[in-house]
Amino acid sequence: MTSNPPAETLPAEHDKTGLVVDTGHDMHADHRDPQRQTVHQDLTIGILPLAIASFLVLAFVVAAWTFLAAGAG
Repeated sequence: MTSNPPAETLPAEHDKTGLVVDTGHDMHADHRDPQRQTVHQDLTIGILPLAIASFLVLAFVVAAWTFLAAGAG
C-alpha cells in the first residue's frame, strides 16, 4: 500500500542552477557595477592635513628659536 507522506518529511530539492546570476547583459549603458569600479582618491584631502601639521611644527620651531635667541642675549 502506497501512502503520501506529509510535506514536512519530503527530502529537500536541490537547486542545480547555482547562486550567481549573470545580469551583465541586462544593465543599461550608463550603469556602474559597484564591484568593477576603479577607486579615484582625491589627493588634496590628504595634502591639506599634512600642510596644516607642517605649518604648526614650523611655527613651533620658529617660536622656540625666537624665545631661545632672546634669552641668550
